[in-house]
Amino acid sequence: MLNIFVNNVPYNLSQTINDDLSSTNVLQSVVEEGETPENKYRLNLPPYNPETLKPFANADEIKEFCDDVAERFWSPYFEDPTEESE
Repeated sequence: MLNIFVNNVPYNLSQTINDDLSSTNVLQSVVEEGETPENKYRLNLPPYNPETLKPFANADEIKEFCDDVAERFWSPYFEDPTEESE
């Protein structure tokens, strides 16, 4: 897991990368073994770098972007809305 710092606090990066290389990137609190991490920040990315508009070539480029991106790009964590059944 990659440690990323936001406001000088380390977080672990958890990613879901789709086939088209769009991704959901979540920063989770660093915890001791046996504890459950808490989701703190989220960054949804299109299949391209939003700063350069160049398509991501692979998952490593997405990780690198997440590590280098300015703190202002990260949003407080939120859950995706769920569809309500009738």
